[in-house]
Amino acid sequence: MTTNYQLDENDFLQYQLYTASKSERIKKKRLKSKIIIPIIYGLIVAFDLYKGNTNSAIVFLAMGILWFFLYPFWDKRHYIKHYKGFIKENYQNRFNKVVVIEFADDFISSNDISGSEMKIATSEIEEINEISSSIFIKFNIGNSLILPKNKIQNNDDIILFLRQLANSLNIKYNIENDWKWK
Repeated sequence: MTTNYQLDENDFLQYQLYTASKSERIKKKRLKSKIIIPIIYGLIVAFDLYKGNTNSAIVFLAMGILWFFLYPFWDKRHYIKHYKGFIKENYQNRFNKVVVIEFADDFISSNDISGSEMKIATSEIEEINEISSSIFIKFNIGNSLILPKNKIQNNDDIILFLRQLANSLNIKYNIENDWKWK
């Protein structure tokens, strides 16, 4: 089975954000950043109350509460901005180039117009992740293949093939159609 499509910046961004959302290291880092500053403010509040500085304590309490509730919005935008810069720096030569993918039972082959070619055995697939906009085939060598659903022909046939392939290889096929970057 063969299909072709073109990737754009948004396809790479969705992949990067999805991967970040599944990284335990990034999850811990984001949680620490959200909680540590309010804890520090809380300690300052306790110290100010101990010293009798009620006005200062109220200000730091308000700052801690604001940080806790507003930081996730800033953090979300920060990661998007970071990954957009990373993508422009590292993948801009791959935007809007026709990619031809061939799926077989024992290999997946990828070719693009610039002459880049990749042929990987299906036994190298670590897992397949499906979100509402894309399918990400993750290989155990560290590479991934991005398949934007709205840009590939015979979408349903490819999804069926990949599900059967995952089942035959006994690997995870994760369906997260409600996934959003938070």
